[in-house]
Amino acid sequence: MKKQSYFTTNEQGFVLPAVLLIIAIVFVFLFHNTSAYRNELSITDTQLEQTKIETLYQASRQLLIDELKEHGSTIDTATYTFPYGNVAVHLQKIDDAFSRLTFTITTDKNAVKSFESTLALEGLFD
Repeated sequence: MKKQSYFTTNEQGFVLPAVLLIIAIVFVFLFHNTSAYRNELSITDTQLEQTKIETLYQASRQLLIDELKEHGSTIDTATYTFPYGNVAVHLQKIDDAFSRLTFTITTDKNAVKSFESTLALEGLFD
């Protein structure tokens, strides 16, 4: 005859609290992982928006340089529309060698970023 386990034959109630403790630990673990996953989704969305902003900045800056080479320094404002958003660029001439560019970038998810950059005009019109 097989031996019976002490835990299955003991009727003093030790098994139920142990099972409840294990279930509670499992629920805490699942809740923590769900919360961490939601945070990762939020961080990923923010990083994607930042990448879109950087891409829009680089593309609009290059288009502006190409337009300045083509039309000369007569441009004061330029607006560009891309699949991921819109960019408005305002030029302010500092002196004959430099211009200040103010970029206002709006992504397709309505994230708005505005910042300034300096453009060297030397050698641009050669």
